[in-house]
Order: sequence, then structure tokens, then C-alpha cells
Amino acid sequence: MNSLEFDECIEMLRSSDSLTYEDGYHWLQGYLDKYIDELVQLMLRETDPDMRSKFVELVGNSKNPKVIPLIEAELKSHHSEVRSWAYSSLLYFENSEAMKIAECFKKENPDEDFL
Repeated sequence: MNSLEFDECIEMLRSSDSLTYEDGYHWLQGYLDKYIDELVQLMLRETDPDMRSKFVELVGNSKNPKVIPLIEAELKSHHSEVRSWAYSSLLYFENSEAMKIAECFKKENPDEDFL
């Protein structure tokens, strides 16, 4: 994947068509390590809660330990959908540190409707 294809994938992620979104999401799956820094920057700059949630999920799927603190920070979002994706990303991260953070969040936030 080159940078033009990466940009195309990001546009696909922003599509309101769910099939286009899924195609872009799955295309990026094989390149998460290569583009993790760019994806993190996109996630951090994103202001739309729905799109930020998508980036949180994608960054979480990277399973890159360096993103754990960034995903953890998303648990403090004002938007439930962002917190939900951050929680599930940490829960399924396959990393003991991420799992502890998810468990702590669940314990401290028992009223979250997605738990």
C-alpha cells in the first residue's frame, strides 16, 4: 500500500455507505503497523464521535503496545460510543496491561450501558 492508497482507504472509512467503509477497513488491516502513526494522528485530530470511534477501533486492532495509553485516554471521552470502542479495543487487545485497564474501567464505571 502506498500513500495514495492509504488516503483512499481513509476516504472509504469516512463513507456513509457501510460496505465502502468495511472495504476500506479491511484493506487497512494488513497495513496497520506501517501506518499506525498516521492512524493515531487521524484519531487524535478527529472531532466527529462516530469517526473517532472508527479510528479508535482501527488503532486498537493494531495490537501495538504503544497505543495502549492512547486508547486508555479515549475511555475519558464525553461520547459513549468512543468509550465503548476504547473499552472493547482494550478488552480484546490480547495484552495483560490492556486487559487490566479494561477491567479497572468496568469496575469504576458500572453504569456504562455498553458493559
